[in-house]
Amino acid sequence: MIRKLLNLFIPHFFLKEEIPPIKNSDLLETINDVKNCHSLHEAMTSALQILSSKYQSKRFETYLFFHKLYEKDPNKLWKRSGFMHCTQQNYLFRVLLVKSGWLKEEQIQLGFSLIWYISPHQFLKIILPKGKIAVDPWNYAFGVPFGRYASGFGSKRL
Repeated sequence: MIRKLLNLFIPHFFLKEEIPPIKNSDLLETINDVKNCHSLHEAMTSALQILSSKYQSKRFETYLFFHKLYEKDPNKLWKRSGFMHCTQQNYLFRVLLVKSGWLKEEQIQLGFSLIWYISPHQFLKIILPKGKIAVDPWNYAFGVPFGRYASGFGSKRL
């Protein structure tokens, strides 16, 4: 209940949005590209590269474009370019990996941290047979590698 209430103030931050049917042909084509990867690691790395090349992660714009946080349709999000919030990049990462069949929704959890110890940030925790691994699409463009997430003034592993 409290997460639903908090979700009104920071949309998509505390709850995973359901993935609706995908109708955007470009997004469907990209999902198919991810599906054709040879391993889960390759699929996740490919999805990170796709998102970091398609969208920008900018710290100041996180607050400047707060109003853009309310969009949750992946078909519409995929048409955007330029800046995109961490929650939406995580959502599209989930869309790519779940719809391509590499991950099940239960294998993806939301993780939370504070960047610079003041700015709320969402990343993903991927549950694998050997444990959990962090994936942070928004910070991938800033050099936070696969397996780490942004926290404080640096990055951490799970």
